[in-house]
Amino acid sequence: MEIDPDDLKFAQIFHAEVLEAQLSVVAKNSRFVHYTSADTAIKIIGNSELWLRNAAVMNDYSEISHGLELIHHGFNSPEGEDFKAAVDGIFPETRMRVSELVDGWAADWRLETYISCLSLHEDHEDELGRLSMWRAYGDVALVVNNTPMVAVTDKLGVFSIPVMYLDLPAFRARLKSISEKIKKEEAFLRGAGEESLTNYLFHFFLNVALGTKHPGFAEEKEWRIFYRPAERTSEALERRLVVIGGIPQDVWVLHLEDDPEKGLHSADIPKLLNRVIIGPTEHPYVSVQAFRRLLEKVGVENTEEKVTASTIPLRSQ
Repeated sequence: MEIDPDDLKFAQIFHAEVLEAQLSVVAKNSRFVHYTSADTAIKIIGNSELWLRNAAVMNDYSEISHGLELIHHGFNSPEGEDFKAAVDGIFPETRMRVSELVDGWAADWRLETYISCLSLHEDHEDELGRLSMWRAYGDVALVVNNTPMVAVTDKLGVFSIPVMYLDLPAFRARLKSISEKIKKEEAFLRGAGEESLTNYLFHFFLNVALGTKHPGFAEEKEWRIFYRPAERTSEALERRLVVIGGIPQDVWVLHLEDDPEKGLHSADIPKLLNRVIIGPTEHPYVSVQAFRRLLEKVGVENTEEKVTASTIPLRSQ
């Protein structure tokens, strides 16, 4: 995982927690997991595609709105005033320009952001999965390798970020820490130029809006894959009209393939899929055998080892 030196410095100033999470995934070779319904899991594997849905229809009704509220209230706090003063001390006009950009994009961030959600998967969850996720999201867990998530490329136009779980006091504390770093790295930020600082700040706000959730969701350990078609398009994605839960909606379909020219690295099902865990069910044998046959059909080897059933005694409602 190689990062441009200037981008690394930016991340150290504005996104230290995010950078730490990204580097940890690489160091530990962590895997990710997508909890979903059996029907959706079959479509993902059988069609080699992942749907990115509009954040406005996701199950957490505060998607993106929570981050925007933190920005609003946080920057009207004493810590927010210190942050503003730190930025104004470098280029006095930058903060107002960024504020205008954020105000102009906020509605689009909320209404035209398409996401798919993964969670960090721990080794000890290989056999049972995570109980809270079975209860909330479905009956199949697709555990995937991390290569597509940690590849440093902007060719795809689809990005992944770890979700930060912050309430207002925690966000204010984060602003205080960043303000101190801005003052410490004033020479670097001034040398990078006003345009670069404007861009850095804008993406800081974007990541707060798109990658922050209420602390009550912290046990999900979510990483968010997001696509912003209003900012840039990607030849690897296809817009498709579907009906989900009776709601007509557009989804962006990411075709899962190994195509570095498009920014897709080892994203085809045989390389991507690490294992399948069948959630608590009355008929584990039937489900396990069905998924083993499906995986064999798409070229996955060692399906006897890769498909297992969770033995958590959870009764379906």
